[in-house]
Formats: sequence, structure tokens, C-alpha cells
Amino acid sequence: MESCTDFYGARNAATRIDAFEELSPTALADLRRFVRRIGAPHYVDEIILPTLQEGDCRIYAAVRDRPWPPWGLGARNIVAMCDVLAIDDESYAISPILSLDEEATNTGLFAALYKEVLEALAVSPRAEINYLVAQGSRLADHVLASNGFKRFDDVFLTEEARYYTYRAPAAALLESLGLARIETPDLLAHELPPDILGRNALFHQSISLGARPEYLGTSLRSELIRLVRGGHSGKPGGVPSGTGRWGYDPLIDPAERFLVSQANFLGEQRLKLLEHMIAREKKFASATVIERGRGKPAVNEKLRRARTLDDLGEFAGLFSEGIKQSLEPVLKRLGVEPFPIARIEMQATASGDGDYFRMHRDGGEDDSRVISFVYFCFREPRRFSGGELRLFDAERVKDKLVSTDRSVTLSPRQDMILFFPSGSEHEVLPVRVPSRAFADSRFTVNGWIHRR
Repeated sequence: MESCTDFYGARNAATRIDAFEELSPTALADLRRFVRRIGAPHYVDEIILPTLQEGDCRIYAAVRDRPWPPWGLGARNIVAMCDVLAIDDESYAISPILSLDEEATNTGLFAALYKEVLEALAVSPRAEINYLVAQGSRLADHVLASNGFKRFDDVFLTEEARYYTYRAPAAALLESLGLARIETPDLLAHELPPDILGRNALFHQSISLGARPEYLGTSLRSELIRLVRGGHSGKPGGVPSGTGRWGYDPLIDPAERFLVSQANFLGEQRLKLLEHMIAREKKFASATVIERGRGKPAVNEKLRRARTLDDLGEFAGLFSEGIKQSLEPVLKRLGVEPFPIARIEMQATASGDGDYFRMHRDGGEDDSRVISFVYFCFREPRRFSGGELRLFDAERVKDKLVSTDRSVTLSPRQDMILFFPSGSEHEVLPVRVPSRAFADSRFTVNGWIHRR
């Protein structure tokens, strides 16, 4: 008898999960094609684009690429998606997972997509998930309550019903659904215990069907509705809502100056740099760290897992020259006094499936490293997800540099370089590369500007 896991096996094996904070023209076309196929053509213009423009939305999509060239329009086939809206500080609304009809019972796909969302949010222990549920709902109340959600008296009224806010910590929901210890490829392969399969099926089918009238744009009353950023989602006691943003442009926002970004850093040279790194796959070595109290770099996969290359060839000079030209305005925006440069140290890093870099600082009080930088480049269409850079601001308190609770999490963006003080704590979140191919890795050139 044929195993039931074989029904979605071949399709899921060719599936990857992408995250978007902005849409290229081809990605927008792919998304429009998807929402037309699910019968919700209004969804992009009325929901996705306005929230993306505010900088408060991230889209997660399950994607299957066309197996033949050329790339471009029609090459990316979106089969399921959900969007995450930051409605308040550390507070998020996750849409139901929308899928093509042929994926409606693909529980492994739903679980894998939702796991990627929850893992990205659960980096912060304070992150919480929200749903708006109609008063008197039995099924949605039961499903959410059984997974750790609590009902709050944040009421939202429509002409059809009264809705209550249900909240749960992102990390706790990850555990409750049994997704914390199952890897995404295993979920896609439906290699999960029957009880976890059943729990995820009930959760996602209940959420999706309960919200279906609203997401299809019908006039029918919906058991669950979209939670938006605004007054009714504020905390008890009238605490004002924050922006809830994952990131911002420090060149525009003068109130936040612990990170500076520069787009289009290499331009056409980016493709040559990528070819240089991919061609030297065998020369990449396991990444090292210098632990406190130890003077020599060593491999420690509990702290960092990746592969690095020190030989950047002709590109080392290209980076040095470009960084020197940018340094004066960068230092001004970061509030760092100009200093004589001793050297610019750099290395290429390839982050493959499951790679990460735990929280760390690049420099200390007595270190010659003053400014750190990270440059992103990767193949297109992007074949990895995750790998966000999370950076904390730092303040000087009694002659010591202390991290604050102000942070920003930024997704890798093509041909962008980021600058920040080397004393700031930061981390690289886990990377997912479904193909496990080296060429599909998250590539960076990361380095440090040393004071003489």
C-alpha cells in the first residue's frame, strides 16, 4: 500500500520558503498571479501593498520554481503564503495561511511555513501572536485556547459582530504546535508524529476557514478578522502603540543612529564577486570565533556555524576603496569621531542550511576594531530564507558600553552594505537553504575597520 506521505512528497521536496519585506516587479507579478488563483484578487492592492509601504509587514511564501529557464516572469510559483503585520511593540498579527486548492490538506507545508514565521518572531522572548475572534465562537476559541492563547478585553466592533483579541507568546505557540524540535525539511516531508500532524491540521484549517469570508472579500460575517495596527490593539491601561517595525532606514530616521545602510554598493561588480566566491567553494573553511580570554581563533559551532574565505582577490581593494569613500558620512551618522585607519580587515562568509552566529560583539573597550560592516549578495531568485541580522543599540554608562533594548532585525538585501559600531551586540539568525547547495547560500563580505 502506498504511503500517504507520498501524495505531497515530490511537490514539497521542491518547495522553499521565502520572506519578503519589499517586492521586486517579478515578485509582485508572482504574488498577483497567486491571489488570482485563490479567488482573492483584491488582496495585494488592498492589504499587502499598503502595509508593506508602511514598513510594518513581512510576507512568507512557499515557492516552487519552474524547473526550466529562463528566470523572470512566471519562474516563481507561489503555492501558499501568509503575511505578518507588526501591530505594536513585540506584538504581531499573522494571517491565516492562504493556499492553492490543491494544497488545502498539505499540513506539512502549512506547518513548515508557520514554523518559519514563529521562529523569526520568537527570537524575542516578549514577542506575541494575536488573532481577532468573534464573540460566541466555539471552534476558534477552543483551538486557540488549547494552544495557549488567552482572550483579552481588547474589543473591536464591526457592523456584524463584536471581536475579542486572543494573544499567545510566539515561543510558547512554537512549542504547543510541536514545531520547535522538528526541522522544516522534515515537516515538508510529513515526517511528524500523528498527534502533531493532527494538532497542526486542526489549528490551520480552523483559522483558515474561520477567516475565509474576509480574505475572499465577501460580505459574509467572518469568525476571524484581520487585526490592524491601531488603538484597539494597544496594551491595557492606554499605553500608546509603537511602530512595531522590523527595520527602518537610519538615513531617514535621525532618532536611531546605531546602523547605517548603503544600497547598490558594488553595482555590476556584484555578479563577479558572487562568481568569485562560488568558484572557490573548496577553499572555504569552517568559521572561527575568538572567545573571551582566548587569544587564538577556534571553531566553536555552539556559537557560530558557517564557512569563510579570507582571499577576496581583486575585490579586497574594491571594498577598501568603497568603504573609505563612504566612511566620513557613516561616522557622522553613527556619532563616531573620525579616526586614523590602521587597516580594513574582511572575509567572505557562506551561510548554508542551519548556519547561524549567536549574539556577540566584534570589538571591546581595548580592541582596535571601531566599525563593523556586512555586505550582502546572493543568487536570484533567492534560494534561502532566514539569515536576518539582529543588532542592538549600545550606550556608554560609567565608561562601559551597555546594550539597550532597542534593536532592529534586517533581512539580507541584494548589494547592500551595513555599517555599525563594533561594540554593538548582534547576531545572525538561522539560515534555511532547502537545496543544501553551496551556490544557494547566504553570501556576505563582513569585516572591521581598525583604528591605528
